[in-house]
Amino acid sequence: MPTAAPRPAAALILATTDGQLLVGERAASLPFMGGYVTVPGGKVDAQDRREAERLWPKAPDGARRAAAVRETREECGIILTDAGAVPEPESLQGVPLSESLAALDATLSGSTLTPAGRWVTPDYSPVRFDTSFYLAVVPGPAATQPSPELAWSEFRRAESLWRAYLDLTILLPPPFRAALEILRLGPAGAAKRLRAVPGARGEFHADFEPISGIRQIPLRTPTLPPAAHTNAYVVGYERLIVVDPAPYDRQERAVLQDILRGLIRDGATFDSIVLTHHHPDHMGAATWLSETFRVPVRAHRITKELLQGTVRVDALLDEGDVMSLGSDRAGVPFSLEVSFTPGHAPGHIVLADRRPNGRSMIVGDMVASIGTIIIDPPEGDMAEYLDQLRRLRGRPNGVLFPAHGAPIVDGHAKLDHYVAHRLQREEKVYAALRAVGVGEAVDLLPSAYSDTPAQLYPLAARSCLAHLEKLVQDGRARRDGARFFSAAGK
Repeated sequence: MPTAAPRPAAALILATTDGQLLVGERAASLPFMGGYVTVPGGKVDAQDRREAERLWPKAPDGARRAAAVRETREECGIILTDAGAVPEPESLQGVPLSESLAALDATLSGSTLTPAGRWVTPDYSPVRFDTSFYLAVVPGPAATQPSPELAWSEFRRAESLWRAYLDLTILLPPPFRAALEILRLGPAGAAKRLRAVPGARGEFHADFEPISGIRQIPLRTPTLPPAAHTNAYVVGYERLIVVDPAPYDRQERAVLQDILRGLIRDGATFDSIVLTHHHPDHMGAATWLSETFRVPVRAHRITKELLQGTVRVDALLDEGDVMSLGSDRAGVPFSLEVSFTPGHAPGHIVLADRRPNGRSMIVGDMVASIGTIIIDPPEGDMAEYLDQLRRLRGRPNGVLFPAHGAPIVDGHAKLDHYVAHRLQREEKVYAALRAVGVGEAVDLLPSAYSDTPAQLYPLAARSCLAHLEKLVQDGRARRDGARFFSAAGK
């Protein structure tokens, strides 16, 4: 399916000469990178183009430079000038940049903003940006002001931010994570090094490590729309496991292989492959990867049975098993604990990070941030699936790493939404069944799935059947073959 065209955008890395950076945590409610710590930035608008004509009429990227400065004002309340960072006076709020500089008796030349790379959001994201990063070095920090876009903003030392990342207390998006590794060495010469980072020239770069030690690698697979990718996860630092190596395509497999070989060159050991369940869009590269690197495949006993003759599973995983990965970058013992979570698939497992601050889980197809999860009888069981969602909700809140889509920062909110949505749908199915008295799943779709496009009715029929089977289990309906009857008064 066609992907969204990236929107022109810009971001400003505002650094002090002594190694502090202006950063903020994006509000969790924001649809793009909500909950991540990064530098101010956003899309280019018409005002930026007008300001560029006034300030830098000959600069081909003037609108992007203006956008970077404007976003820094709007998000953090700081105006960049040639002399340094200035807290925005209340009297200048909403005043265009050129007029604000005149009021401050200040200037801002194009040379103050040094190009520091260009990152394009990969095509698996529903919201995409073509973002130019700029580096500006100022003598010292300035006080920030609150913004509805940010939970907080402040100048913090680069090394302190890196330590927070290693301690699992902040999440970093790919461009800023790469920038932070370089800026820890100080701002001198940083712009040139930033432009040389893989992915900083506008090309696709798959390696996304929002939490230290958990890399999400979206790879194209034959999966259900609107998703077009399945996330493989490379987990660990000393010892690595790969979760759900999905692709069948040679080029997609090469992306995963190159990342693994790079980590192995850096001293890591590839331990094993783990499959969350048996569905074809999760295991397409399992045999190839196992044979290429001579590592075993691990999965639940039921998954092994279902993959008999397709993928050889060498070792079994079950509830409570712990896989040790040695230590992480911070020297902390790193391990994953297995939870058996049937419902979507009978052999489904979830992997939980057991580090002290590791409140994250690799959840396979329990939830998704692109599309939804189909419960397809007979292997899918809606009652069991809802029970397992509630069980995961009982764990400490943290990040959910799904098979489809971006990491889910507020895991509890997503789990609550999934349970509530399924129960609401169940009531619509029950109301539709009571209205017809007796019928098959397809007979209920116009009413129970009135919000679903007709072309998706084949999938909706499977989901409807799963709800009907749960209604039978709950005593609210009866079944005779493919036909269901309302149990009056239930």
